[in-house]
Amino acid sequence: MDSLGLLDLLMWLIVVQSLSFAVLPFTAWIAPNAPDRGYSLSKLTGFFLFSSTCWILTVCGLITESESIIKVVYIAILALGWWGYKKLLPIAELRALLKKYAWSVEGIFLGLTFFYLVIRFLNPEIFWGEKPMDLTFLGFFVRNHELPPQDPWAAGSPMSYYYVGIYYVAAVLKLTGIPVPVGYNIAISMVAGWIAVSLYGLFLLVTRRVWFAVAASVTLLFANDPELLRLVFLEGKIVDFNTFWAATRVFVSPGFFEYTSWSLLFADLHAHVIAIPFTIVVTTLAALLFLGTGERFTAHGAFLRILLGAMHGSLFGINTWDFITFGGVVGLLILFAQVKPFWDPPKNEDGSDNIGEVALVTVFTRLVSLIWDVVLVGASAGLMAWLYQRGVSFKQVAGWGWVYDREFNKTHMFVRTLGYWMIPTVVCLVALGVRKVRVLRERSILGFVAAVGVMALAALPYLASLSQGIQRQPIGLMAYCCMVIGAAYFVLWSCKEPPERKISALFIVMPAFLLMIVELFFLIDRMNTIFKGFMAVWILSGISTMLLLYFVGRLVWSSANKKLRYTFVTLLAIFLSLQVVGAALNVYATVTLQRVPVRFYTLNGTAFLPELPQAREDAQVVAWLNTHVRGMATVLEAHGDAYREFTRISMNTGLPTVLGWEHHTRQRGLADQSLLERKRAIRAIYSSDDLQLTKELLVKYNIDYIVIGQLERANNRPFYPEKFDGHPELFTKVASFGNTHIYVTYFSKFNPNYKGGSQS
Repeated sequence: MDSLGLLDLLMWLIVVQSLSFAVLPFTAWIAPNAPDRGYSLSKLTGFFLFSSTCWILTVCGLITESESIIKVVYIAILALGWWGYKKLLPIAELRALLKKYAWSVEGIFLGLTFFYLVIRFLNPEIFWGEKPMDLTFLGFFVRNHELPPQDPWAAGSPMSYYYVGIYYVAAVLKLTGIPVPVGYNIAISMVAGWIAVSLYGLFLLVTRRVWFAVAASVTLLFANDPELLRLVFLEGKIVDFNTFWAATRVFVSPGFFEYTSWSLLFADLHAHVIAIPFTIVVTTLAALLFLGTGERFTAHGAFLRILLGAMHGSLFGINTWDFITFGGVVGLLILFAQVKPFWDPPKNEDGSDNIGEVALVTVFTRLVSLIWDVVLVGASAGLMAWLYQRGVSFKQVAGWGWVYDREFNKTHMFVRTLGYWMIPTVVCLVALGVRKVRVLRERSILGFVAAVGVMALAALPYLASLSQGIQRQPIGLMAYCCMVIGAAYFVLWSCKEPPERKISALFIVMPAFLLMIVELFFLIDRMNTIFKGFMAVWILSGISTMLLLYFVGRLVWSSANKKLRYTFVTLLAIFLSLQVVGAALNVYATVTLQRVPVRFYTLNGTAFLPELPQAREDAQVVAWLNTHVRGMATVLEAHGDAYREFTRISMNTGLPTVLGWEHHTRQRGLADQSLLERKRAIRAIYSSDDLQLTKELLVKYNIDYIVIGQLERANNRPFYPEKFDGHPELFTKVASFGNTHIYVTYFSKFNPNYKGGSQS
């Protein structure tokens, strides 16, 4: 491995870019009316096609310890791409496409990827928070070849958790051989690139303006919350990691929210972060479906719907929360999709429209189109969700419930979190509303009445909560959501607005309604509902705000009023300046953070381990295990409090251990009784002089290796070292590093004396 990880980065880029260009002919085929012919979509779609195929083959038991099939999948996709360029996208068309859009698509994708790579290069440590857990998962799935998976922090116990996103990343590491600590930092950086280029494709589709798509996607990727600047400039907080952290802890406990750019800077390769680019591509594909009127019943129209369903269905295994929230997005766009009539209805004898015939044709056409869309999208999404059910030991968790007054967030908390979206949304809707009233005086009353009706419908969740006798409702938030939904209908949907404005109206409605739902109800628990639900609220609110700014900007620029233009430019400059300052402060807080004694400039996230005085011997243990152990082996190590040095061997090798952090293993389905038994087993193996009990526990948990270091001695007293050195029939020492030793158990296949005998 090169010390900086640059050769590994080059290998990763070659693979991901080759997959992207391999699927480009097909994204161009299914999106002929997209300005960039699906070029921006291809960036994530190529990765998705390769990784999801490997995952499906693993679910079916076709990928074993021999990883040659993974290479076959990669070569097959490249061959399919070669065929696609011959049949679907001739070289001349490709050249024209690249000449027009390569600078923006590749600039956004590679530019943002490299920006975050530089940050990771300056602060590469996979340390603190839940990053060590994410590293465990990534290392585990690089080793793993069987599904459903066991929980690496509860060896032998099935893992009830959405893991598919981290598996997708692991598939690329298996193909390339990139070390896990390097692949981790590359992957989280490329997630940023995927997010940005996916946003670019969506904005370009709706506005047809390259300059706006570039500016809006970059702005939304770096967007931060107003709380950060409030803490720094109003409360005088120092710009450091503590302020960076506090800016996401605004809501009433246990609620909190980590927005997109925060998560990318924190480098949390967690399920909800990996899912973000997938949710944007799903939204873009649904937008293509919404805007496409003449391609519904064509072959490429059918494949568009199949791809949409497959990618949405994959969210069931990547981050189930997004499967639910963006299922609503997809459903809404399908329900209101633009529909071209199958035939022209007959007219009356005087040439006027026959209202009955028009109604019949409209209803029939929309019904058939809706059934077609629902069947294709639903079937492919259902298939992916069903495969995920086969590939995980999923346990149903508690349902939903009402949020009560002590848990409601105050209106100012939402402004401190979503203010950069909420305030421009209100201002833009007012500006567009005034313009519409002036232009459509004779029809504005009817539109206004309809908008009031839409507001009344939007208030139903609030009224349902009131009916439960719940007091002190968040009236300010509810009023904001209802007014935004009604105004979006009035200014962007009513009176035969073009499809681009109608879809923008839906983008405004969706986060406002979801915000109301997330505040009034909880699914599973309050903390996860706020945390995971707000990921969708943030992205959709940012998209809708950017589109509103675009429409208002067009309106202002079409006016000859210089004062109005000056006002708009000034307000826009203030908005962008706040975002730039906030982004700069966040970056500064990240790159100046130093949690380890010696700073390394590399992409290797574990390069710091040998420099930690308490971890030097552990680093040698990790290196030995990574070198000598291929595939799976269960390692016994000290157990202790979460977010500390415990479970350090499993974290840095991906090897399962008997018990990791308690709260997280409980979240993933480990029963309390089993958790207690595992804690007792660890202590007994290290502390008990009962050889028969020790032997039974070794067999019960299939323990291959036992690590004995300072941490194990300090946390398992009394400690009996003579048990391990004095009984070679049970333990064989295979490595020593100072006062830290590795023993292999008597029945392990990794034991030099292993003969495939009984474990009894």
